[in-house]
Amino acid sequence: MNVRGGTWLVIGLARSGCAAGALLRRHGARVVGADDADGTALAAQWRQRGLVDEASAAFDEVRTGPGWEAALPRLDGVVLSPGVTVGRAAAAAPGVPILGELELASRFFAGRTVAITGTNGKTTTTELAAHLLRAAGHTAPALGNVGRPLSQVADTLPDGAVAVVEVSSFQLESVSRFRPEVAVVLNLAPDHLDRYPSVAAYYAAKKRLVDLLPPGGLFVTGTGCLPALDWPAPRRLLFGDPEAGAACFARDGRLWRLRDGGPRAVLALEDFPLHGAPNVLNAGAALAALEPFGLDDDVLADGLRSFRGLPHRQQEVARGEGLVFVDDSKATNVHAVCGGLAGYAADVVLILGGSGKGEDYAPLRGALGPVRAAVLIGAEADRIAAALAGSVPLVRASGMDEAVATAAGLASGRGTVLLSPACASFDMFRDYHHRGEAFQAAALAWLAGRPDAAGSREGS
Repeated sequence: MNVRGGTWLVIGLARSGCAAGALLRRHGARVVGADDADGTALAAQWRQRGLVDEASAAFDEVRTGPGWEAALPRLDGVVLSPGVTVGRAAAAAPGVPILGELELASRFFAGRTVAITGTNGKTTTTELAAHLLRAAGHTAPALGNVGRPLSQVADTLPDGAVAVVEVSSFQLESVSRFRPEVAVVLNLAPDHLDRYPSVAAYYAAKKRLVDLLPPGGLFVTGTGCLPALDWPAPRRLLFGDPEAGAACFARDGRLWRLRDGGPRAVLALEDFPLHGAPNVLNAGAALAALEPFGLDDDVLADGLRSFRGLPHRQQEVARGEGLVFVDDSKATNVHAVCGGLAGYAADVVLILGGSGKGEDYAPLRGALGPVRAAVLIGAEADRIAAALAGSVPLVRASGMDEAVATAAGLASGRGTVLLSPACASFDMFRDYHHRGEAFQAAALAWLAGRPDAAGSREGS
């Protein structure tokens, strides 16, 4: 793609926007950056996220705050960060070609691509698949929605590299020539209904990934993932339930995959460091996604054993006074919370709440079997309370410190205090990372205040 000498507008100047701007400038374009935040707020965001140096290399001009669209120069193209809609860009620069950051990056990348989407489990599966490829000797960074944009490295990776890219529905709204070799749709459940007019519209955004597969491309999805099982694709491979035709699955305490016409055990589940049914499905998805790369079972087994998981995803962060404190801050929707609770037998006190995404919380009722009580926080506390009334005892808390102390008291020295909020975090925190860190700090502070307790911080 030749951008030399052209003028490009990048809208949304967080991590993806800065990476896109820097990529364009490396290839000779003049780049105008624009963000609805005012200059002071944007500068603070760059400092907070460690983007000051990258931003300084990304833009020839930066426009901020209301009215930045006025008197734009003649543009050769517009690049969107994931949080910016195509309609917003079209209104700001009518008639100018619009690319998403992922689309732009793909035009500068010459290697192979595995793209992973779904409602839940995307980041863990992306990191695991990349880890397994690296264990086999591939250059295989985990990129995209995991926090490192493809634009950051697209033009510097060797031709033989494999980009394992987590792709959000937002990113899929603005791609056209992005062509992954493997497209993974892990699962589908209502989400982001504050952005999409219906569940069908959200699912349609996910389907775009499958529509982009080239001839011979592989579509990987779960046996319980409807309507994805009806989406046409050149090739299909399933993970999940072996009775439903899965090629990668868990059974009899082991992970299996079909090879040479028959099932072969890859690893005992007790040797896989991640626990819980959702993570077993993530492992099956990663194994299925790597089928085109011909990795040996022993290499996969070694990679699975050495993978340590990611923070804020069913991560034990403290222990003491008969309690285990588990951070599942990444569970930002109902489907994720229900899946996570399936891994518990009993004695859970659940911390729920945050900023809303337009979801119905009623399905949580069917997952509360192991839950003794729930502590509600944040802007969605009233809606969650209405949906769960009469199911388990519900208690309100004004912030994370109070929520943890209240939950620990309700647990009465037995079981798990679980942060699994079913909501976004932006009413009280910068992001889900910040929320998880606040939970961990509150748990350790509560334990430190107990006369005989010794809290322990677990490594991530």
